[in-house]
Amino acid sequence: MMSGMKKMNDSRCKDTIVIIGNGFDIWQGYSTSYKEFQKYYFENRDRILRKLHIRKHVYLDETGQKISLSDVELIYGNPFRPDELKDEFWGTFEASLDDIDAERINSFFGKDSKGLRKMSKSIRNANRILREAFCSWIKEIRVDSVKSEYDFGENCLFINFNYTDTLLKRFGVEEEDEYHIHGEAKDKKSIIFGHSSHPQLPESMLYKLGGRFRGLYFVEEILYATDKHVEDNLQELCAFLALHGLMPEAIKHVYILGHSMSLPDIQYFMFFADATKVESMEKEVKEKETNESDEIDELHQRLQYSINQIGYGQEKATIDQKQRDAVIRRFQIEQEARNIAYQKMFMDMFGKEYQLGTSQNVVIANPRKEDAVWHISYYSQADKDWAEKLMKVLGCKKILFYSTIDECIQEFKKDT
Repeated sequence: MMSGMKKMNDSRCKDTIVIIGNGFDIWQGYSTSYKEFQKYYFENRDRILRKLHIRKHVYLDETGQKISLSDVELIYGNPFRPDELKDEFWGTFEASLDDIDAERINSFFGKDSKGLRKMSKSIRNANRILREAFCSWIKEIRVDSVKSEYDFGENCLFINFNYTDTLLKRFGVEEEDEYHIHGEAKDKKSIIFGHSSHPQLPESMLYKLGGRFRGLYFVEEILYATDKHVEDNLQELCAFLALHGLMPEAIKHVYILGHSMSLPDIQYFMFFADATKVESMEKEVKEKETNESDEIDELHQRLQYSINQIGYGQEKATIDQKQRDAVIRRFQIEQEARNIAYQKMFMDMFGKEYQLGTSQNVVIANPRKEDAVWHISYYSQADKDWAEKLMKVLGCKKILFYSTIDECIQEFKKDT
């Protein structure tokens, strides 16, 4: 995405960020909920399998009736009791992509070479099927050009978590002022969806060890493939902001329209929270990591983490801190290499006038004098309660809540 960006010669003063979530399109009357995707998946599963040349798995249920399922149900369900995936999986679809019972899958396929080949193939097929289904569903959502009664104004930049062109067709937003952080429906390759809990590369040693360890490696592969890789996306988001000359300290207002601020996207809100509040005088001082840890011990700790977290499904918070730290260190090394590449590309585009920030280290040219104001629309009381807790944790103090999107953007309503 970044390579196609061009620097804007825009003299308009940008000071407002508008973050668009799925509820925004639902508010506009479009069927974009996960429930609708669930319906689309089951109605089109056979067609998608034919298109991808993937065969179904046929089983006999307890009554002797044949059940035909895809690799999606096999990998994300219970292969020993094959059945359709339950509503819970689809209700939290993106977060559900992190929920794979590796121990059960390993037991089902076995540890011999034939079973491992089947396991690897099924995992790859599950990923291919879901991606084809999701992208096809998104592409079929057509937005009609009906002018809304709102005009956001020229001081706004839009961070769109949706894949549709609703802002352009219904709200007159200029294409250059909108950034689709997870891609657009018109460009299948750009579409990003998934969880945000496994951004580190699969541990290659697991593959080399063979047997059930190799099975864990295959699970790590699909977890990595279905991760949103938020840090990479944030680098490109910073480039978008810089294209408009918008530094973090210039942001005065942040609008959250129809976004649940759920777990897969929390890192994005950490980034904006850091960028829009006055820097605390009491900075947390962290000692730099030393290189005293033996590489073999580091590898041992990471392998134990994979076995505990992926193999046995142990909660991350209960895993030994040394194991968690070793995984974090490895990811930081991987991410730093990618960040350097982004920085070089960024500097080539803008020179030294701007700098990139990340969710851990937001670069601010001039200290912020006061916090930005957050305007958050919510769908239910549970949504509001979650948003209040999250914003408190993030340290944001100036927050206004609205029970509807209409109420939240009332000031942008056109004069009639």
